[in-house]
Amino acid sequence: MAVARLRPELEVLGGEHVPAQGPCLVACNHYSRPGFGTWWLALAITAAVAAHRAPAADPQIHWVMTGAWTYPDSPWKRRVLTPITRWAFGRVARVYGFVTTPPMPPDPGEVETRALAVLRTVRLARRLAQAGGMLGLAPEGQDVPAGLGEPPEGAGEFIALLVRAGLPVLPVGITELEGRLRVSFGPLFEPEIPPDRAERDQTVARQVMAAIESTLHMRR
Repeated sequence: MAVARLRPELEVLGGEHVPAQGPCLVACNHYSRPGFGTWWLALAITAAVAAHRAPAADPQIHWVMTGAWTYPDSPWKRRVLTPITRWAFGRVARVYGFVTTPPMPPDPGEVETRALAVLRTVRLARRLAQAGGMLGLAPEGQDVPAGLGEPPEGAGEFIALLVRAGLPVLPVGITELEGRLRVSFGPLFEPEIPPDRAERDQTVARQVMAAIESTLHMRR
């Protein structure tokens, strides 16, 4: 309903790449700018994907989302608003079947919480792989006003776990062109996962971010 009210209307490119049925990992850039709420990423991509799924297929995307907003430059917001967003985001996740993870950049005191979030996500990915469902995430993990950001350490390893759980990657680029929100899909693929753990993280992250970047240059 929210996306249907956009003016100009949402533009979708590469919709033929959305699998009509079956599981996938929807990986998008974390586009942001002043006045553009990042929740529009999930709204726009979810609506665009649902429009290209088969009638009998699950149209929902189970998003991996931040567990709170942290406001590093504002102590009072950190004290007041961070606990409120942590409560609110937890409620949203429970209602819609999302997974919350500790916010970026990583807090050394949240190592155990982050590990538990990874475990929950992998378990969800396995269930979705069996049921033909979809999981969604933005590898950069934080707002990026233009272009692409660098995924944090561990993002590639995390994606490798989800791919091994049975979710091929559907790369998605989201941007604005002349005031119009655009969602672009690239071909479904499985990144090469090196057996050597030392190179796995960066290798997988580079492949996924390169696939997302290619969608940002799509033309009609």
